[in-house]
Amino acid sequence: MDKILTEGMRFRDGDGRIRLFNGMNIDDKLLGQRRFRYDLDEDFFKKYAAHGFNIIRLAITWANLEPSPGCYNESYLESIDGIFSLAEKYGVYILIDMHQDLFSGYGGVGAGDGAPEWASLTDGNTPKEHKFVWIEGYLWGKWVHSAFDHFWKNDKVCGRGLQDRFADLWQMLARRYGDSPALFGFDLFNEPFPGSESKRMFMSLVRCALKEIMTSKKIDRRLIAKSLVKKDMPTLLDCVGGNVVRDIMSNIDALVREFDLKKYSPFLNKITAAIREITPNGIIMIEQSFLCNGGVSQSVPPITVNGEREPLQCYGPHSYDMTVDTPLYKYANADRVKAFFGEMANTQKRLDVPVIVGEWGGCSDNKDTSWFPHAFELLDFFDDMGWGQLYWDYHGDDLDSPLMLMLSRTYPVALAGEPVSMHTDRENGTFNLKYRSDAPGESIIYVHTQADISCDGEVSVIAEYDGGAKLLSVRTEAGEHSVEIRWKKR
Repeated sequence: MDKILTEGMRFRDGDGRIRLFNGMNIDDKLLGQRRFRYDLDEDFFKKYAAHGFNIIRLAITWANLEPSPGCYNESYLESIDGIFSLAEKYGVYILIDMHQDLFSGYGGVGAGDGAPEWASLTDGNTPKEHKFVWIEGYLWGKWVHSAFDHFWKNDKVCGRGLQDRFADLWQMLARRYGDSPALFGFDLFNEPFPGSESKRMFMSLVRCALKEIMTSKKIDRRLIAKSLVKKDMPTLLDCVGGNVVRDIMSNIDALVREFDLKKYSPFLNKITAAIREITPNGIIMIEQSFLCNGGVSQSVPPITVNGEREPLQCYGPHSYDMTVDTPLYKYANADRVKAFFGEMANTQKRLDVPVIVGEWGGCSDNKDTSWFPHAFELLDFFDDMGWGQLYWDYHGDDLDSPLMLMLSRTYPVALAGEPVSMHTDRENGTFNLKYRSDAPGESIIYVHTQADISCDGEVSVIAEYDGGAKLLSVRTEAGEHSVEIRWKKR
């Protein structure tokens, strides 16, 4: 497998080709596991590669890895070893994600996951079940706020700081997987959350939201009233577009900036330095605060180790429509989500790093195709930005489900040149790619179904899959090139 490097806002391989990544999140957020939740066996990887996926964000938790202080779960790690071995065989990269929601699973109370109970210092605040949606724990969960506060302060458990123990955990993983050809990198901490400081942020958001709804010229209040009377939920939700949400969220930019600079950035530097003591390999993924998923500006600077900029780092933004995790998700608004990602594009430019969207999607029914127009708009946006993507998330039978009609798609895996344009016309069944190169080279293109290919280069087949899907080699000389792929609609 090619070692993946970074150069400015691009991923590149050892031949200097631009690399694009498409895949899924596969998570194990369950408690008390002895092995990884899913059996990602040979059959899984055959199907995964056949659908054109070349990366997995493997979401694992501190609780399953270190059930007691300093004691690692060897049987669990052996199951991860097997995943890495098969990933290498099938050319699939692994991004290790240390996942958390609400900091911890708290012994099975509530909807959280992440840290083990011994690392969750709640100051006596009792975890509670949510009434409507799981993020309630972030809004007013004192147990969640306390646990994060202690973590950011690096308070001690059994004589050692929480972040120090977290760094030890990452060093163990770096030692175990740092030399694997399948290693893409390390996603250090899923959606970090400020802790008790968030109370000020949420109160500010409520005040600003009410003010915007009452005064903003971007909102049609007559249409809101009419929609309320008619109980027309889609129209009502569309009245609050992405530009309005960004206006609201911008009111806490300064508060999140304080968290980013004083707590999150030092944490990233600390954990990265610990990993680099073990291995120079693996791209470090910078995430963003949970609050930034909805359009708050992220302010973390590039990661540094011993005062020097870390050479292998990328940005992994997450975003969903505000209706996610509710029955209203069928009314998701792509323009609203694209406005959030537009703010994240500003962060990419400031950091000058490549992007893989770490989470998007979020539909829990892999047979539901009604939301595909929303998903296609986002995929096209990612392509326009030159971003990779990791869909949230895998449910065990997705590779044989209608979800693949959306996620399995034609794209350039490796591009021997600079892209000029790339466009998928799903209505007419075409994919068009234009690029220019300064020297002869080989590009690799995944084609998701039986198709006709026309281009000005030499085309050969690297691999063939069921259903007519192929992995193609396209060899070209220096100059401007175009590739057109046509297929019958599925």
